[in-house]
Amino acid sequence: MKKAVTWSALGLAGVAVVAAAVVFRFPHHMGNAAVASASASGPAAGKPAAEVVTADGVRLKGRAVALKTTAVGTLVPNEAVALAPELSRRLVKVSAKDGARVKKGDVLFKLDDADLNAQLAELSVRKKLAAETEARQKKLRAEGLSSEADLERARSDVELIAAQMTSLGVTLSRTSIRAPFDGRLGLRMISEGAMVSPLTTLITLEDDTTLKVDFSLPERHAPLVQLGASFSFRVEGREEPIEAKVVAVQPEVDSSTRSVRVRGVTPNPDGKLMPGSFVKVEFPLSREQGGLMVPSFAVIPSLGGHGVYRFADGKAQLVEVELGVRTDTEVQLVRGVADGDVILTTNLLRIRPGGPVKLGKVDG
Repeated sequence: MKKAVTWSALGLAGVAVVAAAVVFRFPHHMGNAAVASASASGPAAGKPAAEVVTADGVRLKGRAVALKTTAVGTLVPNEAVALAPELSRRLVKVSAKDGARVKKGDVLFKLDDADLNAQLAELSVRKKLAAETEARQKKLRAEGLSSEADLERARSDVELIAAQMTSLGVTLSRTSIRAPFDGRLGLRMISEGAMVSPLTTLITLEDDTTLKVDFSLPERHAPLVQLGASFSFRVEGREEPIEAKVVAVQPEVDSSTRSVRVRGVTPNPDGKLMPGSFVKVEFPLSREQGGLMVPSFAVIPSLGGHGVYRFADGKAQLVEVELGVRTDTEVQLVRGVADGDVILTTNLLRIRPGGPVKLGKVDG
């Protein structure tokens, strides 16, 4: 009896497994009513309507655009020198004051010249004696009591001593270290009484009434750089731009950076600009007519480049564009759009390509 019940249970279980497999493999055998019911209640009934996003825009209109490029540079003094003595001697007097303004020719340092003055005094005595000897030889020669050779020897002694005095005078002049040009002194690096040599830097001197602006531009811009061209730059601590003019261009391209060095000058009468300062240069290249400009925030960056949303037929079209020059607030679109197109500028995070858009305020 138990064995019969067991076989019956196993038979029923097998039938159930087969029926489940058939239903799983062929669901349409479940009947049209069940399928219709599931279709009516599931997501296949239709997607929800896309959200209509309200966005403002700007209408593109060609206008003159100043093409310019930016670079970084350094302010360089008009003239700069590290003063050092030409002689190895003891420093006996210091007239230079840290940071002081000096004029060309001002004595800044004095070296010991006692031995040189003593030599000069000795030569003066010898020159006087040689001159007297020459005069006596002239008199004797006139009376026929001396030869022409004796007179020439006496004359040569006078000229030799004069030359020695001139040479010593040059050496004496080198004991006074003077300012080679008008400018501002740096920090003094030596004290009175020190032994100095030509390798000793005493102080620096810079002419900062006019400053040079050195910077580099890509080689593709080199033909557009003209002598006398005006440009502007900014320095830290000053909000307003400062004007300068190009005075020189390096006649070769740096092969390692593929750039060309440019030098400009700017007046600095008040001394507020400091040599060595970092500057941000804005260099104008040319003016282009018909430039299409949009606000910088309307441009959408991507891995493939840049794009903008163009409004057309009530929808947002994502258009790939090529960028041109930039200003502080705008960027030029040089490819991908046309004059008269409306570019969306707000609600960009909610807009989807091809999605419906309700156009709000349009500038331009």
